Amino acid sequence: MCADRYTRLKAIKDFGYDIDWENLRGKHVGIIGIGGLGCITSEMAVRCGIGKITLFDFDTVEILNLNRAMYKIEDVGRSKVEVASEFLNLINPDVKVRYFNSDIMNPKFEKIFEHEISSMDIILNGLDNLPAREYLNAKCVHFNIPYIDAGASRSGLSGYVHPIIPYKTACANCIKSISINASEERGESCVASLPSTMAILGSIQVQEMLKLLFEFGQLIDYVMYDMISGKSFHYVTKRDKNCLICGNKEKKIKNGVQPKVTDKEIGNIIKKFKDK
Repeated sequence: MCADRYTRLKAIKDFGYDIDWENLRGKHVGIIGIGGLGCITSEMAVRCGIGKITLFDFDTVEILNLNRAMYKIEDVGRSKVEVASEFLNLINPDVKVRYFNSDIMNPKFEKIFEHEISSMDIILNGLDNLPAREYLNAKCVHFNIPYIDAGASRSGLSGYVHPIIPYKTACANCIKSISINASEERGESCVASLPSTMAILGSIQVQEMLKLLFEFGQLIDYVMYDMISGKSFHYVTKRDKNCLICGNKEKKIKNGVQPKVTDKEIGNIIKKFKDK
């Protein structure tokens, strides 16, 4: 048998898992935020041979970003998504990489963003500020798009990964009403940023992405990683029936998905995030 760039990836099938690696060629993955996490997850996704990847970020590369895996000194001042697209295309030209140098919370970009994510199989979150995370959570739930939420603490010494399947598992908003010993730093912009912590969290994100896309193994629920102790803490979450994003207020629509809030309520929630 002739070897190709995916041979060792496909070899997982030899260990008893009924996985057809070629199926990834038909998948579309969105990566929101090309910072510490997005640099890691986008490269891994491309090396895995995802068919199509769409990147979103409106920032430019700063000298402070050079601790990330992707950026070089000559990239300073350039658009993050443009640099990432060139880098990823060099790694694997088989993958179609698209990008948007836009703020996902910009009202003028909202319809484009909705159109783009509606065709995605899964989204990996790499955002580092709470309003944008909550906005993305509302959009993913509303459009029934699975996504892998993740983030590092401001200290860069800990973080979490939380796969979210809309209407089946707790969304990011549900976590607020669940007793989890989560850091108060969760979801805030990093002050310190260790590439080692980001690599661990990003690797878990991609691992869960593969399990979800291939429908094998068991998804984690909510995992926190603490660098100081070297321990991971696993939590069992549950959907909050009173959650404003995915709660029990049902509304049937044509495709059978049942959003739990009305379009008007979603609009009000999103407007609140934009005004922060």
